[in-house]
Amino acid sequence: MTTPTGPGPTSMRFQLHEVLSGMLATMEADSIPDDASRLAAMFEDLAGRFPLFAPMGAGVDQGAVTKALETLEQGDVISHAEGRYTFAPQGRAHCVSSRRTLFNQRDLLQLKEAASAFDAL
Repeated sequence: MTTPTGPGPTSMRFQLHEVLSGMLATMEADSIPDDASRLAAMFEDLAGRFPLFAPMGAGVDQGAVTKALETLEQGDVISHAEGRYTFAPQGRAHCVSSRRTLFNQRDLLQLKEAASAFDAL
């Protein structure tokens, strides 16, 4: 999987942190583990089940997951402590707002179903 770092082609319609944010907006839990390898494996599994995640089927780099989490942390969406990422006070509201702006109805349905993978972590 490639994520955009500048001009040129990409293999996804969305950057990884955007998809991650969309899933966070839908999940029931308030935190996720900080295990990048586990999260990368989760995204690869979702690639086989949902078209939105299909570009991740070729593999998800743990470094890309870490960078996506750091992007959300730098944007004050999540905070990191004690082996988990937890929503910052305004974090869920930001994710919900971004989700409405970025994704179409079909994508939203896929994100909602995929978010259950977070709740199982």
